[in-house]
Amino acid sequence: MALSNKKYFKNSGPGWIQAAVTLGGGTLVSSLYLGVIGGYDFLWLQPLAMLCGIIMLGALNYITLSQDEPKKNRPFILAKNHVSNTLAWGWLVGAVVANIVFCASQFALGTDAIQGNLGWDVSSPYIITFILFIVALVLIWLFSAEGKLSEWVNNVIKVLVATVVISFMIVVVVLGMKGGIEWGAFFKGWIPDFSLLFNPSESYSSFIADTGAYSDFWKGYIADNQRNIIIGAFGTAVGINMTFLLPYALMKKNWKRSDRKWSQYDLMFGLFIPFVLGATCLVLSTATQFHAKKNAVISEKAYNDVLDKRLEAEHGEYIHQNSKEYLDELRNNVGLADKNLSIMLAKRSATELATALEPFLGKHVQLIFGIGILAMAISTMLIHMMINGYALSEAFGHYGSRKWFLIGATIPALSGLFSPFIWAGSVKAAIVVPASVIATMFLPIAYLIFILLMNSKKAMNDQMVRRRLLWNVLMIFATGIASFASVWALIGKINSANPYENMLGLVGLIALSTLLVFGLYQFWQKERKVLS
Repeated sequence: MALSNKKYFKNSGPGWIQAAVTLGGGTLVSSLYLGVIGGYDFLWLQPLAMLCGIIMLGALNYITLSQDEPKKNRPFILAKNHVSNTLAWGWLVGAVVANIVFCASQFALGTDAIQGNLGWDVSSPYIITFILFIVALVLIWLFSAEGKLSEWVNNVIKVLVATVVISFMIVVVVLGMKGGIEWGAFFKGWIPDFSLLFNPSESYSSFIADTGAYSDFWKGYIADNQRNIIIGAFGTAVGINMTFLLPYALMKKNWKRSDRKWSQYDLMFGLFIPFVLGATCLVLSTATQFHAKKNAVISEKAYNDVLDKRLEAEHGEYIHQNSKEYLDELRNNVGLADKNLSIMLAKRSATELATALEPFLGKHVQLIFGIGILAMAISTMLIHMMINGYALSEAFGHYGSRKWFLIGATIPALSGLFSPFIWAGSVKAAIVVPASVIATMFLPIAYLIFILLMNSKKAMNDQMVRRRLLWNVLMIFATGIASFASVWALIGKINSANPYENMLGLVGLIALSTLLVFGLYQFWQKERKVLS
């Protein structure tokens, strides 16, 4: 057993790479707002979301490593040959779109950390994105090599993930030592409470009651936001691009059939534990400083974004068509209870969280957060680039080509280089909605592929998994939750007042339904040929 443990710790890596992509900007934003709106009540959410992801990634591990020649019978090839050519290409396209669009968000996150938390004041953000661009390209070039250079980059990624987790753990440890954590609420927060899909957290009850005639508005507003953040947290725990990456990370390590057990341990110790620690520490830190607190640190814009929703309920959207002076007067004259709830429910940035924690951690808190968030951004942008390198190589039939891998990896980095333009204003609005629809739509499709491959006699040959009934129950459960989250998110876009979002949401929902039926039909036809 000692030899086996030594072998695992020497060869671990695929799980850490998965942690690097999930501990990114999406998890940061979700965790910050989970703590704001739900406090300790949502501590159970992200571990449950990741557990569902671990089930499906574990199945993908088994599929990949059960092949006689994993590099020849890659899951993408298996999906095309034994499930559905359409679904396989949808899986790849969904991963590519997510990589290109959301890599820009990681560059923006890194830029914010350098400027906001670390205090490097530069004349142009393009100076920072250019430096990040060069660093990322150098590391990807080293990773694309074989041998020690590639392994060195793997170790860099492990260090970056560890830095993220340790940075946020330091905050929580200090908070705990200084009495900043309510331990009773902390332990209660690990018990799932699905009523939060429909009802506000009990912490808001008295504040909502104080708003009188607008209590129904606030109940609906809080419940809607809680539901959206629950759905969003499931989407950011395991994304479509993570599912595409895992087989290539396994093959990069040259793991074989005999390593199937280690691959499951690697997901637990390299992905699940770092993710849960990092996300939990963020939720906990935010909950202690902002949840149901009417005197917390807040930006004027975030406060007004919430307050204006309340004003629209009373005066209609035309308030934005009047003068700024008119809108300011409405904001000033609204009731104190409404103002208090607007403070409590406003979204916070990592910089604001660090500022709120200064009484506990002192002046070095911005440095601690800055290092953690910068490590988060760099590690995630690297993985987006890796995934795109593998996807483009696969798309053009050049798997194993270093040239095609580097070409594919450079594309997301270019979106990051121009992130000050791409990840802002109307451009961001124009690209994020379709990208999120595509990523949301294809995650259940990817999960369906894994279920069908695990049950394909031709794909698995004599390596059909033991306890297949148990595996199928677990996979169907995880896929059901992912499908529910996807459908709910798409319906939310259909109900949007924005006609652009409305149309894309409707197209996404129709496409998801069509692809699911079409994929099942094609799989049935392929399996029928095998059985006959």
